[in-house]
Amino acid sequence: MTIPIFQKPLSSLTDEELMQRVSSKDDDRAYSELYHRHARRLMGFFFRQMNGDEALAADLTQDAFLRVWTARDRFSGTSFRTWLLTIGYNLVKNHFRHSGHQREYEQFVVQTGEEVAESNIVEHLDNKAFDQALKQHLEKMPPESRLLFSLRFEEELTVPQIAVVMSVPEGTVKSRLHILTQSLKQKFNYHDTV
Repeated sequence: MTIPIFQKPLSSLTDEELMQRVSSKDDDRAYSELYHRHARRLMGFFFRQMNGDEALAADLTQDAFLRVWTARDRFSGTSFRTWLLTIGYNLVKNHFRHSGHQREYEQFVVQTGEEVAESNIVEHLDNKAFDQALKQHLEKMPPESRLLFSLRFEEELTVPQIAVVMSVPEGTVKSRLHILTQSLKQKFNYHDTV
């Protein structure tokens, strides 16, 4: 038996290299490294989507990482972060579908059918009062809108990455972003006049 003289520490491997070790060797140390890198941020994503329900956010985080482990053979080798957010997005979507928010979800999907250009409205989110107004406005929006906002403006994913996460065409993402930013623009203008 040969013992490797030098082995790269897990902390120096990319997420994708770690995931390859998880999928090919069932490497639980590599899996643990991925968990430590991404669990906190993923829990923040869930926390925002669940309107501050920390226990539910923690449960969804655990569910997401359980799905990472059980679907490890299906990892395609592309961006691990995008793949993880796709899993998270689907968990949130399923939660809302099964928790009485189906009507809000369906209304959002119907109203976003048009293809329109993306607007860049949320450049000035540094005002604390506006941040609070934004948070309150987002809490009143359908879950799909909150998810889209989080993916684009908090997780800073690009339109193509969001399209992968949401499993929709890029044009649909642009359309939904336009509607979302128009809603935020109306709120922003109203907020300025108060």
